[in-house]
Amino acid sequence: MESDTSSRRRGLTYKQAGVSIAAQDTAIELIRPLAEATHTPQVLAGIGAFGGAFKAGFEHYEDPVLIASTDGVGTKVKLAARFDAWDGIGRDLVAVSVNDIITTGARPLFFLDYIACNKLAPKVVERVITGVRDGCLECGCALLGGELAEMGDVYGEGEFDLAGFAVGVVDSRHRIDGSSVNEGDIVMGLPSSGVHSNGYSLARKAFESLSDGDWQAYDDLLGCSLAEELLKPTTIYCRHIQALLDAGIEIKAIAHISGGGIPGNAARMLPPGLGLRILRSAIPVLPVFRRIAEAGGVEDAEMWSTFNMGIGCTLIAASEQAEAALSLSGRGLGLLRIGEVVAGSGNVLIE
Repeated sequence: MESDTSSRRRGLTYKQAGVSIAAQDTAIELIRPLAEATHTPQVLAGIGAFGGAFKAGFEHYEDPVLIASTDGVGTKVKLAARFDAWDGIGRDLVAVSVNDIITTGARPLFFLDYIACNKLAPKVVERVITGVRDGCLECGCALLGGELAEMGDVYGEGEFDLAGFAVGVVDSRHRIDGSSVNEGDIVMGLPSSGVHSNGYSLARKAFESLSDGDWQAYDDLLGCSLAEELLKPTTIYCRHIQALLDAGIEIKAIAHISGGGIPGNAARMLPPGLGLRILRSAIPVLPVFRRIAEAGGVEDAEMWSTFNMGIGCTLIAASEQAEAALSLSGRGLGLLRIGEVVAGSGNVLIE
């Protein structure tokens, strides 16, 4: 058998160092048609170019403002890897970024992804990007490009990390920034599909003693297995928000309820001197949060300050505008009245 020393005399290769260019090339060819399916006429160069090119022609905007956001799906990827459930995680990746930029009233334009792993598996990448494609198609943005990084010295066997980057546009006169929020305005909420993509370090810790069989066993309360529940994709709220704006609803503020729950996120849309009163009874707390609290002995306040608890997006509007918005719920928006704006110092009272 040839020794490592004699092999190195012929020259160490990138593959021997743990990086396969051939695997990257295979992955790119698999994902190229997925990305191209999302392209709009404004895309001039996408997958394969050194930089994605997007024609910035905004003739319908008087004073266009670009809105950008970046985020990842955190330790949810560990569950995706554990149960070989990669199909929804790419949609999560799109959701966490576009849900941030739409809080300004912006329309998503394009998205880029970054995938880092221990060892590149082209078929796994294809499944992830299929979800990215589906998310991009749902919110009407183009998958402009991305990056694949194989780093065996950084990530353990089977480990992945995902990050996404989204850019949108809004006319400055229509940008939603919360500056016009007043005491007495109504707080509304859009339901979440589940845990979404935040709080997974705590959720996984709560269930750390469970075997794979326990994770995959049917749960009567959840209506599916725990693994299926925690791997449900994040709701993308672009169409919900756009439907309200297209109906002429004047939304004063929007918050994406991610890590930090309602208290940590809804307060970010308030001007000084105001707070929020949220009615617990108005929020349809999902069964999965009961399971997490019971399994981990997690206190109520910790649950509300970590998870979305069933509301993935909050909106604020004046009373008459809120009533008009709530009347649209019959069109599938699912919008709920969950509280009101009160005098305060950025505090969120859940009662």
